[in-house]
Amino acid sequence: MTIFPQLERVIKEELSAKLCSVESLWLSANNPGQAELCRLTLSDSGRLQLFRRLCLMLLSALLILPVANANVSRSDAIVESCSVVVKLFGAGVGNLDSYGSGILISDSGHVVTVWNHLINTGYLTAVTSSGHRYQLDVVGTSAAHDLAVLKLITHGEERFGFVDRAAAAKPEVGSEVRAFSNMFHVATGNEPVSVVHGIVAADAVLAAGFGRWKLPIRSSVLILDAITNNSGAAGGLLTDVDGTVIGMLGRELRHDDSGTWVNYAVPFATLNPVIDAILSGGSLEEEVDEPVTRPLSDRDLTSKWGMTLLPEVLEETPAYIDRVISDSVSAKAGLRRGDLVVLVNDEVIQTSSQFRTQLAKIRSGLRLTITVNRDGALESIQIRVP
Repeated sequence: MTIFPQLERVIKEELSAKLCSVESLWLSANNPGQAELCRLTLSDSGRLQLFRRLCLMLLSALLILPVANANVSRSDAIVESCSVVVKLFGAGVGNLDSYGSGILISDSGHVVTVWNHLINTGYLTAVTSSGHRYQLDVVGTSAAHDLAVLKLITHGEERFGFVDRAAAAKPEVGSEVRAFSNMFHVATGNEPVSVVHGIVAADAVLAAGFGRWKLPIRSSVLILDAITNNSGAAGGLLTDVDGTVIGMLGRELRHDDSGTWVNYAVPFATLNPVIDAILSGGSLEEEVDEPVTRPLSDRDLTSKWGMTLLPEVLEETPAYIDRVISDSVSAKAGLRRGDLVVLVNDEVIQTSSQFRTQLAKIRSGLRLTITVNRDGALESIQIRVP
């Protein structure tokens, strides 16, 4: 079957002689004795068939070359993106991780990450892609944007690769993205950080939290169809497939309504004005809503803690434990039926509602002290929040 009839007609009429001349020249240079034989035996159809093969080879090369170049450039983009993500290490609290991620935003070593417990512990180390370790200073924080700006403590005029946050992309819903982070503590030295491929699923305001902590960001964030918000991933980098920066990965949070884990990132378009204000030493006028903690429900108190309280017949009903389920968290800790709860850590408990509210405020995995009045004597019970 003739694929390109017009092209072949031009080849036959205009280039046939030139092709024969090229063939003769090649043969003359390599085997002079057969040059004349080729000129006599190679028919028009033979020359045309040879030229077809050359055209197909050229066409294949033209089709493959852009794909190969794209793969090479995207591979380079992955390497470059990995190089601007730092691994953060600090002190864990309870069941909270002692590691995280950050993004280099200046050649002098400024780093942005989420404002979490690692920042508040006061001892923080960063490891760059080269494997070098640095202590960090906290330049500034923003509770309203869940953001912390740090600075690598360097000796001399060290310079670092960094993201061009001013040129951050604004991806459409459905765009392919890549997330770079030190999730699960995979990298500790000069190993590259982990990369996750995904899709932008939505651009929306997010109502989510973890325990009593609620995400304070009021502007829209990028909801991702990818498992990006893993342990240690908070503060990592989100880019498009070509390596253009997009934003910063958020924390491990659950949606307020569905209770499902949410994967999200905060765009640099939202963070840049705050970062600029912190770097310039300016003040931030922030309004952060105080989280309203709902008392733990009777169902959760029973299913998670393994206890029930006396029914709240009155608004000021004391926090008497009415029942403790065997082999439950409460039973193993030593709580008993008839105990009157008077303290949760240092908070005085006067009612059943106050007790359930205090339990709801404390994150899972942390330890707390419940002080009870048992037969006229105070007993302190150590218990881990389920």
